[in-house]
Amino acid sequence: MTRHELKEQLQHDHFTDAVSDVVSYALSNRDVLIRWIVIAVVVLALGGGAFWFSSYRRSVRQQALDAALRVIESPVAEPGSPRQLPNSYPNEQAKRQAEIKALSEVVAKYGGSREGLIAQYYLGTIKVQMNDAKGAEADLRPVADSDGKFSALAKIALAQLYAGENRVPDARKLLQSIVDKPTDLVSKAQADIILAQLDLTTNPQETKKILQSLRGPTQGAAVTRAVDQLSGQLTR
Repeated sequence: MTRHELKEQLQHDHFTDAVSDVVSYALSNRDVLIRWIVIAVVVLALGGGAFWFSSYRRSVRQQALDAALRVIESPVAEPGSPRQLPNSYPNEQAKRQAEIKALSEVVAKYGGSREGLIAQYYLGTIKVQMNDAKGAEADLRPVADSDGKFSALAKIALAQLYAGENRVPDARKLLQSIVDKPTDLVSKAQADIILAQLDLTTNPQETKKILQSLRGPTQGAAVTRAVDQLSGQLTR
């Protein structure tokens, strides 16, 4: 290719022509481009702001839950102790009242969120210990019906509550739902063990069937011990 031909080629290079067209368009449509650039910047800013605000709200909820859980973990002063430990309560009743107050505030503010459901689960278990069956069911049921991480734990607590009220079919239904769909917190084998324990007196044949399905070298030591223990109770 001669120098003249190369010069002609460069003058009509497609990339050069394209860049030239873009520059020409930008110069002739400057106002339109600025408007779209401004819109793009605003959209990005709103998106970033929404992400930051969502993270901030999640952080606030987590702090509120952590504060409530610290109340649960706080000690009770020893009877007759001359000194009271920091952040301790004078007796179990005072601590229980503080626990209910702290957890109820988290549920009231953040009900339905992950943190709110966790607080409601703990609140329900406390009411079970207080023999407040109606209040415990009211708190545990929304958690059990949710898709949250604590759903399986709430189902177990609720099943135990129902079993204590002789509502065995309702208890079995909850436990079977965990067997059918285990979670990270409650495995199928663990749910089967609880279900077998529930059937121990009312339906021993079903308990035996469940225990037989849990025998095998692939089961963990804890499951094997539980199976052996329940099997021993069946033979009594």
